[in-house]
Amino acid sequence: MTILTPPAPLPARDSLVIADVEVLILDGGIEYGQPTPGGELSGPRHSCVVKVTSEEGLVGWADVDSHPWIVKAIVDAHPHIPNFCSGLRDAIVGLSAWDRHTAWERMYEASWYHGRRGPALHAISGIDVALWDLAGRGAGQPLHVLLGGARRDSVRAYASTLFRETPEQMREATRAYLDRGFRAIKFGWGPFGTDARRDHELLAAAREEAGPDVKLMVDGHIAGDFAAARAHVRTLEELNPFWIEEPRPADRPDELTRLGRSTRLRIASGEQLGGISEYEELLREDGISVVQPDLGRCGGFSALQRIVELARLRGALVVPHAWTSHLLTAATLHAAAWLPEEPFVEVNASTAPLVQQLAQLDLDLVDGRVRVPTGPGLGVEVDPAVVDRFRVA
Repeated sequence: MTILTPPAPLPARDSLVIADVEVLILDGGIEYGQPTPGGELSGPRHSCVVKVTSEEGLVGWADVDSHPWIVKAIVDAHPHIPNFCSGLRDAIVGLSAWDRHTAWERMYEASWYHGRRGPALHAISGIDVALWDLAGRGAGQPLHVLLGGARRDSVRAYASTLFRETPEQMREATRAYLDRGFRAIKFGWGPFGTDARRDHELLAAAREEAGPDVKLMVDGHIAGDFAAARAHVRTLEELNPFWIEEPRPADRPDELTRLGRSTRLRIASGEQLGGISEYEELLREDGISVVQPDLGRCGGFSALQRIVELARLRGALVVPHAWTSHLLTAATLHAAAWLPEEPFVEVNASTAPLVQQLAQLDLDLVDGRVRVPTGPGLGVEVDPAVVDRFRVA
């Protein structure tokens, strides 16, 4: 459904001046891959949350899927060389959140000596998302309006979870997600990637339980050389997964594109990439069908706009990656509302407290779809009690 939304009002240029940028590190207490109280498996134990505060006291939020202590160091670092090497906080304090692209360029310039890729770009990403949230709150508009408007008011959702160890556990998990209303499920990592026969049995069990109409996705590196990976992927073709996600590491784009040209299945990649140049490298050759920028890594909304145009030129579908808390899920829903071609939204199925409680998001599924938030900014509120309870730095 196409939803026409009014343009955001023109803001006062001297408002929403950035007063502070903070990185909060939260510890959920459950190690990656371990069971949570609700029976699901946990994602990363720690969360990296960015908080940007304006002089008026308005706050924008984001979470970042990176190493929390490294991101915090990059944001808080003392200036070393003016304009070329400083902490990202110092680079943008005093700017207005309305000048988000200027802020992005200032942060990029300030990280000249410490990377511009990896954690430095992840930190830029989180601050950028928080600035968009802050601007939406200042305008009294949902974030997708600032992006240019919503093309849809709900998005197809897929449950994102880990592979189980046995076919019976795969069937049980698939049935549980179907009962929750999902019509698409992604199984990743866990035991996947070393034994093609076992992987086929695990995915076959999920397919048998799900039936032919449910979208199943597969995620995880495949061990061995390129020929082994190609043969491994081909064994899964008859089970018709909607995509195979990063069967080779993201920093091997040539192998990923070669795989894409040697199988009838879609090859997906991009969650670990950042900045337009890495996506240009990924899409230089044919073979990638699904591009997965993560708003907490790719450069935020400011970079996503350019990545989307590049992907469209290359004929690839953009399906943003989102596997931290529902704060990132909310941000991704706004991106999905705006994207030209209808994507999916990834919903972290973990019942870990930080995933579920950091930001309250309506995830009631209707026909397998999640509604896009309509409140200002991200349209969700971070629970300060949760932050206080889990904060360690």
